[in-house]
Formats: sequence, C-alpha cells, structure tokens
Amino acid sequence: MDSQFRRKTLLHSKTLIYPRVIAFPEALFDFPISKALRDGRIRKAGGFTLLELLVTVSIAAILLAIGLPSYVTFIDNNRITAQANDLLYGFNMARSEATKRGTEVRIASNNGSNWNSGWKLLADTNNDSDYLDSSDILMAWDGLTGDMSLAITTSNSPSDSYVAFNARGTLSPSNASFIFTLTPGNCDALDARIISLEPSGRSSISHGDCS
Repeated sequence: MDSQFRRKTLLHSKTLIYPRVIAFPEALFDFPISKALRDGRIRKAGGFTLLELLVTVSIAAILLAIGLPSYVTFIDNNRITAQANDLLYGFNMARSEATKRGTEVRIASNNGSNWNSGWKLLADTNNDSDYLDSSDILMAWDGLTGDMSLAITTSNSPSDSYVAFNARGTLSPSNASFIFTLTPGNCDALDARIISLEPSGRSSISHGDCS
C-alpha cells in the first residue's frame, strides 16, 4: 500500500514539475513575411552615401544659381507691367467719369510734379470749382514699389501735376498731350514702359529704352 501511494505521489509530483508541452503546427507561423525574410526577398533600405549627397547638393546649387536671376527678372517684369497698367487704368477711369458726369475729371499726382508717390482720381463733386476736398477723391493709388521711377513730359498743358479730361472725354486743353515714362530699377534686364496720352484722350502703353 505504501509503495503504491509513493508511486502515485511521485507521478503526481513529476506532472507538476514537468508540465506537458503543447506542440503547435508549423503552419501557424508560416506567414508570407516570414517566408519572404527566409527567401531573401525583403532587404533593408539603404541610405545615401556621403559622395551621393555632395553630388546632389552641388547639382541643386548650380540649378539655383542659373534659375534665380531669371526668376528675379520675371518678378520685376511683372511688377513694372502691373504698375503701368494701374496708371493706364486710372486714365481710362478718369475719361469715363468725365463723360458720365459731364464735367472735368482729373488724374492728379499725390505730390505735385513727383508722380512716384502715387496718384488719385478727382472730380469736383460739390461744385465749388476746386479739387481739394476729401469728397472729390474718387479713387487713389499708392506710390511706386521697388526701384521704379515715373517721369512726365507735357505738351501744351498748364501743369505737370495733373491730367484733365473734359466732358467729351478728350484732354483739356484740347491740344495737350502727355508722355509718362516708367523706368525699372534694373535697366540691364527690363524695358521701360511708355504711357502716352493723345489729345483725343486715348492712352496706350509701349516698351522703350531704359536709361
């Protein structure tokens, strides 16, 4: 009896000390990624070498040196074109307002004969025979940006500080004419813009020598 009890106790203690190991089928761990790793189809991504990095930076620097001046010229050309169009728009608006109101309308400089400071559209809205009231200002434009300059040449005009249009849309006086020369800061790469005003009141833009 004692020997049988000891044998059962020993078997029981072996069971506790050495638990049964469960074997899982190999197919459970046979994932596609594992197979790809074993087959060598997945490789670690490689980075740039120092030589490759230096070559890439050198090429980028060369392209930047070539393209940057052209980009700056492109920006400056757009700026002077927009500025010339603003002045032309002001003249056309003044002519239109003069015919619509049936009275004289002016484009006047913000600073006497210096047109670099901008200009404004004026009408004698309160019929006091002047254009000095704040209510007389219909529109206003800021001064030139960058290194541009605006010069005016007049013919048969009583002043170089304003351009007047009469009720018929022609210049006042009727034999007056104006030439505005918009000069860019970089004359080596850009043309000047010539804004011409004929006695009929019509205005136009052309390219001219920059000096």
